[in-house]
Amino acid sequence: MTRMFVRTAIAASLLVIGSTSRANAWEDAFQRWPGSETLIPSTVDPEVMPMSADPEQDMERMWRMGYAPYGYSAFESGNGKTSDAVKFARKLKARYVFINAAVTSSQTSSIPIRTPNSTTSITTGTANVMGSGGMATGNYSGTTTTYGTQTTYIPVTVERFGKIAAYFGEVPKYGAGIMPRELTQEEVSRLETRRAFAVRFVRDGSPAYYADILPGDLITQVNGQPYDISAWREATKSDRPFSIHIIRNGQPRDITLTIPVEWRPKD
Repeated sequence: MTRMFVRTAIAASLLVIGSTSRANAWEDAFQRWPGSETLIPSTVDPEVMPMSADPEQDMERMWRMGYAPYGYSAFESGNGKTSDAVKFARKLKARYVFINAAVTSSQTSSIPIRTPNSTTSITTGTANVMGSGGMATGNYSGTTTTYGTQTTYIPVTVERFGKIAAYFGEVPKYGAGIMPRELTQEEVSRLETRRAFAVRFVRDGSPAYYADILPGDLITQVNGQPYDISAWREATKSDRPFSIHIIRNGQPRDITLTIPVEWRPKD
């Protein structure tokens, strides 16, 4: 009875604490992805996607479908609930959300609970009394109550969860459909220039997709000139084909790229 009362009291106190806190930890931990302000807000509820063990694989999967990150949330918590991540994804107007919550540590201890305790004992016996008038025999009994406390140990397991969520929105159709990345130091040394960029992912059905540009290609020139972001942007706005010089697996090659009207940036 005592254990049941203590567990009920603990559960009730946790419920009160949870109901008085309205903060969304997923929102508090949110880190925005650069350029996410251009994503198209979703008009439907976010769809929860399974998160793999390889974030780069998840990122490529989404980019190929035409989606890029709004950002991500990562933090530790004492519970494994993830419903608030979906609520925040809805607030962001994200189309997809990848969520994972895994136990990072577990510790078991005991809480001592002291409760009142009493012990009652009964003493009985026979007494003989001698007097001038002779001897008498009688029975007697007595009750003794001892008051004290009793300690009960309630096992408590505390778990910590590592939580992460990545939120994705639709990318407008413009440009070549390439997600770039910066060059590594090894690539800079090999090319002997920083005026280039690496292709991280290629969107399915994009101009880069149909031109057979591949992840890992290093783009070093635009229309015969060393790569420059301004020249690249001007070329992708034009209705004329333009040439790019790439290095693929150490081998140079030239590719002609044409941006259809539906993929040109809208001014």
